[in-house]
Amino acid sequence: MGGRLDGRVALVTGAGSGIGAASAGALAAEGAAVAVTDIDAEAAHAVATGIVEAGGRALGLRLDVSAEADWIGAVSAVEAEFGPVTVLHGNAALTSPEAYAADLGVIDLEMAVLDRVLAVNLRGGVLACKHVLPGMLAAGGGSIVLTSSVKALTGSAHRTAYSVSKGGLDALTRVVATGYGKGGVRCNAIAPGIVATEATASIPAVQLRALEAAHLTPSLGSPADIAHTVVFLASDEAAFITGQVLCVDGGLIAHTAALSPPGSRGEE
Repeated sequence: MGGRLDGRVALVTGAGSGIGAASAGALAAEGAAVAVTDIDAEAAHAVATGIVEAGGRALGLRLDVSAEADWIGAVSAVEAEFGPVTVLHGNAALTSPEAYAADLGVIDLEMAVLDRVLAVNLRGGVLACKHVLPGMLAAGGGSIVLTSSVKALTGSAHRTAYSVSKGGLDALTRVVATGYGKGGVRCNAIAPGIVATEATASIPAVQLRALEAAHLTPSLGSPADIAHTVVFLASDEAAFITGQVLCVDGGLIAHTAALSPPGSRGEE
């Protein structure tokens, strides 16, 4: 039995670790040839090597998603190796503890911080779409999946730049879906809740427990949870889904906080 993505060529950004690495592996397991890209070239190559050793097809590339020249080179390299990109998972974002710490409320936010976050998170998404769309259209269609965030859908007292950048990706999702749908291209976004990755390892344990309690599921999400959704949206099973922001958030924004957690003795 073939995979759901046999014959597809996928490009995943921010794929050197976390959600991106899980997505690259899941796409390859379903038959896609995968370009594993990351600003950390060594990490990208390591993930690609793992895919190849598991019997898949993969290419590791360094890619600074904010640099258009990098996009031109990366797409050219992928097309030469595998053919046109027909699946894009735009996942790269600034998620380091240092980036989070500097991303403050509007009054205190330094514009240099805003510019850098927008350059990676939002400009990177625009450049991704700009440079894979011609190949997708020539191939008769494709699927674009952007990693947004519940931060784009809810208010927050801090992380202004991150929230704004992800809101921009939601708008980009609808723009691309509208402009290129008749050419066979679907574009959707995934808004994850808190996913246990290297980025969450720096969150203090007390805060992490509070975040876990805010989800309706027994635990936080895993990179695999998001990767499975990417595969679904990339596949023909999602052929009638486009222009959507799909929350994969363990119910995080489906409710308001209760005085007692569900299932506790204090619940009425």
